[in-house]
Amino acid sequence: MWSPAIPTSIKTHVGIILFAGGHTGPPLRVFVNPPLNNNLHSHERHTTMSKRTPFSLPLILTVFALFLLVGAVVLTGLSTDSLPAAAEGTVKRKLPCVVIDAGHGGEDSGAVSESGIYEKDANLSVAFALRDLLEMNGISVILTRDEDILLYDRNVDYQGRKKVLDLAARKTIADAYDDCLFVSIHMNAFPDPQYSGTQVWYGIKDPLSQSIAADIQTHALQLQPENHRKIKAAGSNIYLLDNITSPCVLVECGFLSNPEEAERLGDPNGQRALAFMIFSAISPYLMSGSA
Repeated sequence: MWSPAIPTSIKTHVGIILFAGGHTGPPLRVFVNPPLNNNLHSHERHTTMSKRTPFSLPLILTVFALFLLVGAVVLTGLSTDSLPAAAEGTVKRKLPCVVIDAGHGGEDSGAVSESGIYEKDANLSVAFALRDLLEMNGISVILTRDEDILLYDRNVDYQGRKKVLDLAARKTIADAYDDCLFVSIHMNAFPDPQYSGTQVWYGIKDPLSQSIAADIQTHALQLQPENHRKIKAAGSNIYLLDNITSPCVLVECGFLSNPEEAERLGDPNGQRALAFMIFSAISPYLMSGSA
């Protein structure tokens, strides 16, 4: 069982500490239905606007949080001391909320590891963990999905059109929050199992997308020091990033086709570490409730 190393420098804040004992969504589930298309990365209806109130942290919670310090560091495997800040001059405006898009769902499982980890489940687990971190820091969050479902309209003729309708539904959600950051969570796969590492794609309709993608890719080095992948601009093959006009990125968290990396991607601790990495990178671009 993989567990992240405890960093030598321990520095965090109460929001991250409390995350150690917070809700992180349902445990990873393995389904027996075959994937719709293992190689289809849609980079994708029910809009889920969390109704939870951002944390107000009285002194008693602050004291209690100190007892969770070690647990939080173990869960994330990261230290905010060692995380790079957003490049100076790139944060030109603050965005009021984040739309988190957990790719795939329902009958579209996405990629599947040899050990039976379904991408759709890992995506949702990372999305839940990222949502919790953001909300603890007073940032508004919308989820495109919060259950195992593909987002096509069941009231229309959807035969042969499920993926098209699903992508349209996700874009509709993004368009409804066109002043917010859109973050799509995915897992990668490739026939050759040697490949690994996070890679970030960005939309080209808003220049802030590239800056955000670069910061996420840089932060990924804290979890994957040997990861030298570069960010890439999305083309027409990635429907959502090609059509969303607000700042948008797609995070391919790692390769389920690599057995060692798949273990981390399917492990709740590894998922929390990924969520913390993304949170640390995007938070400078966001408005908190206390800002």
